[in-house]
Formats: sequence, structure tokens, C-alpha cells
Amino acid sequence: MGEKIYLDSGTLTPVLKKLENKRYIERNRSKEDERNLIVCITEKGLELRKEAKKVPNQIAQCIPLDSSQAKELYQLLYKVLKLMKQ
Repeated sequence: MGEKIYLDSGTLTPVLKKLENKRYIERNRSKEDERNLIVCITEKGLELRKEAKKVPNQIAQCIPLDSSQAKELYQLLYKVLKLMKQ
């Protein structure tokens, strides 16, 4: 999970704990390998996800970029993230 969202475990663990405390997710140890953590979204988390989907459009309204510039920015940002992983 951390690799997908570009966070190391030291950053990801506190975020997951906060999400769990707010009842957005549930965390459980794998029965096959207790080193692995299984994270599941709750009903409350699914409701939050609906709200989160609105965020990119709200941000886009605040930034004066046309669609081609926004696409270029998106591509550049992900290129930087990939380079940082190397």
C-alpha cells in the first residue's frame, strides 16, 4: 500500500491508525503471515470516499489551468514521484 501512495511505513502507520480511530478502516493481521496487515474500508469510510471524489474538481476550480495544462502537470508530478522511488 505504501508503495502505491508513495509513503514509507513510518508515515503510513500513523495515518492508518488515525483512519482506524475515526472508524474509516479496520486493520487486522493476516492469519497466514502475521507480519502482513489487512486493511478494509468500513461503511463510514465508503461514505468519506464519495466526498473525497469531489476534491480534484474543487482543486481544479481554484487553479487557473486549462485541461491540457492540467494533464501535463499530472504527468510531470507522477514522473517526479517515479524518479524519487529509484
